[in-house]
Amino acid sequence: MYGIIFCELITILCLLRFVLYPLFIYLQDRKKLRRFPSVGLAGFTNLWAVLHQYRHTRTITIHRAHQRYGDAVRVGPTHVSFATAQAIKDLYGHGSPATKDIFYDAFNSTHLNVSDSRDRAIHSAKRRRFAQTFAQKSVVELENIMQSHLENMVKYIDQLLAGPEKSQIVDMKFVNLAILYDSNFAAMFSQNPRFLERGTLVATAETITGDKYEADLYEGVLQSAYATVLAGWASSSIKWAKFLTRWHRGWELGGHVRDIAIHLLRKRLAMDVERIMNNKSPLNDLVSTLLWDKDSNALCLEFGEILSESVNLIGATENTEIALTNTVYFLARYPHVVTKLREELGRALQGIEEDVPPYDAIKDLPYLRACIDESLRLRPSLEAGLPRIIPKGGLSVSGEWLEEGTTASVSTRTIHRDPTIFGENPEDFVPERWLRPDSVKMQRGYLAFTQGGRACIGRNIALFEMKLIIATLFWRYDINVLHPNWELGVKEGLSAHTLPLPVKVSLRS
Repeated sequence: MYGIIFCELITILCLLRFVLYPLFIYLQDRKKLRRFPSVGLAGFTNLWAVLHQYRHTRTITIHRAHQRYGDAVRVGPTHVSFATAQAIKDLYGHGSPATKDIFYDAFNSTHLNVSDSRDRAIHSAKRRRFAQTFAQKSVVELENIMQSHLENMVKYIDQLLAGPEKSQIVDMKFVNLAILYDSNFAAMFSQNPRFLERGTLVATAETITGDKYEADLYEGVLQSAYATVLAGWASSSIKWAKFLTRWHRGWELGGHVRDIAIHLLRKRLAMDVERIMNNKSPLNDLVSTLLWDKDSNALCLEFGEILSESVNLIGATENTEIALTNTVYFLARYPHVVTKLREELGRALQGIEEDVPPYDAIKDLPYLRACIDESLRLRPSLEAGLPRIIPKGGLSVSGEWLEEGTTASVSTRTIHRDPTIFGENPEDFVPERWLRPDSVKMQRGYLAFTQGGRACIGRNIALFEMKLIIATLFWRYDINVLHPNWELGVKEGLSAHTLPLPVKVSLRS
């Protein structure tokens, strides 16, 4: 009897919370959003966003809604998605009063990092800490590290091609992940996990109490992203969403990424202790930015904050991999583009015999950069609109007045296909569009690294790595998709995670 009463009570509470209350809010329309066309039940409940995120279809569904309804679409009870260059300026541009939405709280751990901090003052302080490290001049100093790992990549692929067969099918997604994690871990923690050499992304993890185990790094990053974003789109119900999705394996595997970072950090800190004990200066890597200021004074940050920033840096590597894998895919699919790229590389590398080209020789090559920019336009690492909260007093976004507390974003997938910004045939891969005299105008609609004061702080290092890897691969190897019309799959989390990229690889004749 009591069981029946309890079930009836739960049913009534769910009805009130998930049906009647949202209906009341929708009809009340305090933020005056009913004037915007809504995608399905998105204007009524955040469950629409959560469901589509669970299916990995949220971004493509919003894109199709923009194609159908226009530049402004309601994608949540208090969330409006835009698809105009003016909205980019209003929401993300320098001086915009809009701040990060509560969505980012889903990523919080014990301490904030440069990516999930919403407070402007906290974010600015964290960003300044990394500013010098990620400046172009400092990034170029990483070339020695990158060169040695690229030589490992060449050795790895050459060994695959050493058999009687002239070509081999290689999963370039794995190669890209392994080379980026290997080189970035060397740059971050002064350690080489040898992922590429070992042919696996499994690494040693260590709990806060010191227990060690082996865990798959990429699977942890991937599944953690799926679970976290699922909760993030629940908006004001993030805590409830985390509780109700506690069954999702992403929460457990996200802990594996944290434990891998703990192990790396403990080894890294022990290196500094040993060096100081032997009257040597501390190591100079990305982690040192979290340990010492520019005058070599100890910052004395809590271990939890150093850990949070380190996990964020590890996660950011995957966004570079997505961009790199997509670029390799486009070049493998369009051999006429590779022919033109090699002509440019041939002029730049004339007389250079090394397997890995020096960065100075390729850093300013316009067609190489155009190939990367065009890939990032069609398949950016982040296709979803990054949500911003409208400040007190309201804000005009793309000519539409939004009340304070409203969430607004710009659909990267949609704006990157706007023919009024990027010219004709915006669905086609045409690197030449970036070489036109008026191509600078396209930057107003380009969100591959977002824009403004919260733009991607790792942009310089990502482009540095991509230029070197792309130039090395396509100067030395012939790389082609298995079938002319084969398409690289994507599974959306916060980022547009690429699926495996099997391609035919052979040495150039």
